[in-house]
Amino acid sequence: MLATNAVIVVQPKLLKWVVDDLTRTITPLKVLFYALLILGAALVGGVLRFGQRQVIQSAARRMEYHLRNDFFTHLQKLSASYYQDVRTGDLMARATSDMNAVRMVLSSAVSYTSDALIFFVLALVIMLQIDAQLTLLALLPYPILAVLIKELGRRVHKHYERIQEGFSTMNTKVQENLSGVRVVKAYTLEESEVEEFEVYNRDFVERNRAQIRLVTFFFPLFRFLPGLGVAVLLWLGGIRVVEGQITLGDFISFNAYLMMFIRPMITFGFIVNTFERGAASMERIRRILDVTPEIADAETVRQDIKEIHGGIEFRNLNFAYPHGEPVLKNINLKIPRGTTVAIVGATGSGKTTLINLIPRIRQAERGMVFIDGVDIQDIPLQLLRSSVGVVEQEPFLFSDLLRNNITYGVGDTNEVEVKEVAHTADLLEQIEEFPDGLETFLGERGQTISGGQKQRTALARAIMVKPKILILDDTFASVDTNTEDTILTRLNEVMEDRTALLISHRISTVKAADLIIVLDEGEIVERGTHEELLARDGIYAGIHEKQLLQEELEAL
Repeated sequence: MLATNAVIVVQPKLLKWVVDDLTRTITPLKVLFYALLILGAALVGGVLRFGQRQVIQSAARRMEYHLRNDFFTHLQKLSASYYQDVRTGDLMARATSDMNAVRMVLSSAVSYTSDALIFFVLALVIMLQIDAQLTLLALLPYPILAVLIKELGRRVHKHYERIQEGFSTMNTKVQENLSGVRVVKAYTLEESEVEEFEVYNRDFVERNRAQIRLVTFFFPLFRFLPGLGVAVLLWLGGIRVVEGQITLGDFISFNAYLMMFIRPMITFGFIVNTFERGAASMERIRRILDVTPEIADAETVRQDIKEIHGGIEFRNLNFAYPHGEPVLKNINLKIPRGTTVAIVGATGSGKTTLINLIPRIRQAERGMVFIDGVDIQDIPLQLLRSSVGVVEQEPFLFSDLLRNNITYGVGDTNEVEVKEVAHTADLLEQIEEFPDGLETFLGERGQTISGGQKQRTALARAIMVKPKILILDDTFASVDTNTEDTILTRLNEVMEDRTALLISHRISTVKAADLIIVLDEGEIVERGTHEELLARDGIYAGIHEKQLLQEELEAL
């Protein structure tokens, strides 16, 4: 950058020598020499400028790359509860538009600022040598320009924060609308959604127009004020040439330097605009990076634990969500390794919350949850979660091949292993009926397959990691009872010597479990085997009786 500006600053000096020399004698050879000299200087400057841009732009892209990686890595570390209060569209805006604004600072703003400052210093030294008084008079409007630049920066920062907030809102609207397109079409609300989007879109445009009005007001001033310096030069500089105080070459080179000053001054307006936009965006990114994950490895974590065997124990467990009433109360439950435990209860009784405490999706207080006799907070989080397989009632599948969805979370696999877990999940026959088999591409969230197939794909994925603890949260809600029986029979073979927890509203799913617990308003009110609970004639027996009656009615 220094070399580039040195070559640029030399060019008006060459012009002075040319003019002063040619005012004495003019020959074709001399004209050709000076022409080639100026052309050579311009060529060298162009090559240096190319190298400068390559270096700075590449560095800015690398910084953007690392910042985006850090941002995404941080998002992976944040607890699941964080995403309940943050809009996905807002996070996407920060990872895209805001990230781009930061890159512009690292590339254009930094480059232009350094470039302008170096040029300003070099040119100022030469101009002072030509005529110090004339230089100070020509630069007199520039302090006013500095004040205007500062004011522009303050206002741009405020406006750009509003613009990015509007962009996040619009982005969220698009993201939610596309994810919920089936609901929109089912209720024939396409026109209503378009109208609502138009409101967000118009608001975003108006926020941008407010900034455009601001910038377009200031930028003409950035041209006008340096123009005053040129007027001073033409007036006083012309007098000095006539009086012989400076040469015509000095006058022309001085004018060239002053004209060159206009570009950096205009550039400073662009720089301020870019910098304040980037600063506002970086502030939005930092708000995410400054969020501390609620759940992470404790200082007491034991690195000597290399494997989990699957024994689970809850000791006097009480749990409540922030600012809420207790969801689980006085839970005492010991689950030996290799045991299958079923959890039943009404909606809102705390079943899902209880199982979420095992992989620390939610976190209980120390001394309440143990695995293999070790406090769960002393087990490395990576080891814990990689040892627990979870299948939710509404599983999430990626827009990827069916094979990749099944093998997600494992390393190298072969065809035999994939087909084995697909067989266990009673999915293999249907996969073989697909035209592309395991290479079938699933749409977003797996929308190209049925609900039952999605649940079985998620089950195959969980089995694939060979978990020590398998948690099935109402996994068979979308499959018929015959398919359910087939899967449970095959699971018993696969899960031998492994711990399993089943949540289900169907008695048929849980009746073969080694232990069944009944939750009611966050407390264990019944526990035992299927036969023992029926004999007790309590809540479990009542659920069983209702389901038998329902089956009889459906059979009529």
